[in-house]
Amino acid sequence: MTHDHVTPLAGESAPFHFDERWIVDAGIESVWAVLERVDEWPGWWSGLTAAERIETGPGGVDAEDLSVTTGSRARLLVRAPIGWSLRFTIEVEEVEAPQLIRFQSEGDLRGEGRWTLTASEGVTTIDAMWCVTTNRTLIRAMRPLSGLMHALVMRAGERGLRRRLSGQGCH
Repeated sequence: MTHDHVTPLAGESAPFHFDERWIVDAGIESVWAVLERVDEWPGWWSGLTAAERIETGPGGVDAEDLSVTTGSRARLLVRAPIGWSLRFTIEVEEVEAPQLIRFQSEGDLRGEGRWTLTASEGVTTIDAMWCVTTNRTLIRAMRPLSGLMHALVMRAGERGLRRRLSGQGCH
């Protein structure tokens, strides 16, 4: 996926760029319905230990309508397999349900992400791009492990999503 790499600010790392592909045996509408419920991600995505929607306006979050819209925000806590914790907020920049979501992140990870969903014969492919910087010294120092840690967390997400969509619940 092409994009402009995130430009590091003073004290930040060079960009970390990750491309992942998930393939799940479910229709695109079903996959989208699970992905847009960010607050439920920790129930099926091990490594993602907290996800909380943030009020976006005077009315706040509408419990009846949890669809992802431009401006939707969520606070996430990710725990990597070797014990690192990353806290960041994502804000949706663009949505074309159920094919695309593009978001910005702030916090321990600053940058952008994009998930593109495509459907073919009852199978949905999710192409995920993540390009971020960090000002966390430990993460910058452990850069050689970042690809492995990201891949492990993302594989756990793919496995969890497959289980959730097959009706087997979480982890």
